[in-house]
Amino acid sequence: MSNELTSFSDSLAALVRTAGASVVRVDDGTRLTASGLIWEPGVIVTTSHGTERDDELFVITHDGTRLPAQLIGRDPETDLAALRVGAELSPIARPAESFEPQLGQLALAVSRPGDYGLVATLGLVASVQPTQTAGTPEYIVSTDADLYPGSSGGALLATDGTLIGLLNRGFGRGLGVALGTPLVARVVASLLQHGRVPRGYLGVKMQHVALPDSLRVTHSLAQESGLLVIHVEPGSAAEQAGVLMGDTLISLDGAPLDDVAGIRERLAAGRAFTLDVLRGGQRHTFSGTAAASPA
Repeated sequence: MSNELTSFSDSLAALVRTAGASVVRVDDGTRLTASGLIWEPGVIVTTSHGTERDDELFVITHDGTRLPAQLIGRDPETDLAALRVGAELSPIARPAESFEPQLGQLALAVSRPGDYGLVATLGLVASVQPTQTAGTPEYIVSTDADLYPGSSGGALLATDGTLIGLLNRGFGRGLGVALGTPLVARVVASLLQHGRVPRGYLGVKMQHVALPDSLRVTHSLAQESGLLVIHVEPGSAAEQAGVLMGDTLISLDGAPLDDVAGIRERLAAGRAFTLDVLRGGQRHTFSGTAAASPA
């Protein structure tokens, strides 16, 4: 048994050394610092809250080299930011698209918080929250691995070195949370292309309403609520599709709608959508193309 534990311990130490070469410290000149991951040669991904300034940014690599960095863009909604450095650094290994974290699996948090240097803590995947964007599966993970202040932007790894996600203490209000790799990859790709993340925009104001039992029975609806349209912007994607004030939205692309977050998660700029609505007790279906949210 002792040999097995020693072997396991040695494998974790080797994993930390390997991953640590792709984990950097991000310095924005404030008293707070953050960690960051070398996502691809010349590109660092970190947290937006850890890079409060847009200029005079620096990245400190595993060997202590201090490199000036430029902000590519940030996404306040996911609290992610991308930086560019003028050096070909070794990117962290990313998993295959089919990877799914497992509840209860061991997870290793690797970061460079402040003046601590490289820090590694071990815990479990405590929960996996499935999410989606425009129908693409994503996830957010909670872990009981201890995260030091400044760990946000570091890596949460499986014991085989697979990148589970990017650490973010802000999402967990100081507790261990990691944004899943698919989510990070989507946001970074958008930041590299646009400098921001253009989200789908219908152009409506809505409020949550309960659905009468009679309508639920008539239209065989399992959901108990929908979204009442209280305003439609002229020329918006919703108006062009045929949505009117007073309609009740009940599904988007076939998936039930009972909160506004459901629309934000599934709608993507430039992508076609199908809306089911209740109007005057009748069910109608409208199709359109989502616009990009205002900058």
